[in-house]
Amino acid sequence: MLDIDWTLGVALISVIIFLWLLNKILFQPLGRFMEAREHGIRSDLDEAARLRQQAEAALTTYESALGATRREMAEQAAAVQRAMEAKQREIIEEARGRAGQMVAEAQATIGREVEGARAQLADQARELARLVVAKLMGREAVR
Repeated sequence: MLDIDWTLGVALISVIIFLWLLNKILFQPLGRFMEAREHGIRSDLDEAARLRQQAEAALTTYESALGATRREMAEQAAAVQRAMEAKQREIIEEARGRAGQMVAEAQATIGREVEGARAQLADQARELARLVVAKLMGREAVR
């Protein structure tokens, strides 16, 4: 009759039990670890992408604020320049006015002095003419 060799069955059952234990002890925990690691990496990549978008938005905001500030500073500098030029023109006009007034006052003073000198010269000329006439006539000059 046929002899059944039970060692083959025992070896087969041993291999099945060994594979089942390997699955429970090694493969399933390793699979869970790999899935958790993959999930962590995806989460980190998503977070990095979100942070990058925030950084780009912050950079855009910063650049627009910087541009606005630069424009405002340029406008203020131009306004200050215009104010300085207006003040300079005002000071120059005021100085011209004072100079014109001083020239007019000087001309008036010179005119008065010239008139006074002419009057004095006319008096002196009359006196000299009287003295010359008196001397020519041989009389003493009477004042």
